[in-house]
Amino acid sequence: MNDSTRKVWLITGAAGALGSALVKPVMAGGADCIALDRQSGALDALHDELQERHGRAPALMPMDLAGAGPDDYQRLAEAVEAEFGRIDVLVHNAATFQALRPMLQQQPGEWLEIVQTSLTAPYMLTAVLSPLMTADSTIVFVNDGHCLDHPGGWGAFGVAQAGRRQMVKTLQADRARNGARVIGVDPGPFYSRLRVAVWPSDSPEHLPGADSAAEKVIAAVEQSEHS
Repeated sequence: MNDSTRKVWLITGAAGALGSALVKPVMAGGADCIALDRQSGALDALHDELQERHGRAPALMPMDLAGAGPDDYQRLAEAVEAEFGRIDVLVHNAATFQALRPMLQQQPGEWLEIVQTSLTAPYMLTAVLSPLMTADSTIVFVNDGHCLDHPGGWGAFGVAQAGRRQMVKTLQADRARNGARVIGVDPGPFYSRLRVAVWPSDSPEHLPGADSAAEKVIAAVEQSEHS
């Protein structure tokens, strides 16, 4: 088990735009990071980039949250405990989306993939990793409020986003004396693959980059630690 005093972060969707934009400053700041994503090739590229830049790289956790079952989550928790012994910051960032369409035109497989990734996975990860967290730890839900204000066409993604907010409220209400802090962060619009799936005409010239969104998430974590 790693007895380092460095903070340990676990970030889901770590190979995506916001995920990788979070991993990089976390590693640059001296923390350890577990990068979880289903895109193993993109995880390898992120690992190599950070190894070359900082001489340190994140621990990679290839995992498809959409298809994972209880045993997969338990094995993940056991691996994290064996290697790191704790989690200081858990960031639920992973998301998937295909296109805007009426809810009843959404295919069952698409519905399941979105709900599993955005709603079931955060619950399962929080449940299996909470024994590795303390009152000084933080659980972060990266949320998107636009679909709640304009629900048409968002289908499973919007339903999952509403569920995530309720999950945050429930975990906050259930928090025991030694339980981790739980926060929700909506970083606002930024350029990403998911954003282009919704609005194909968007471009990097007209939107903030993922780095700006990552700064907001990290600032929210730091604020929660001092509140």
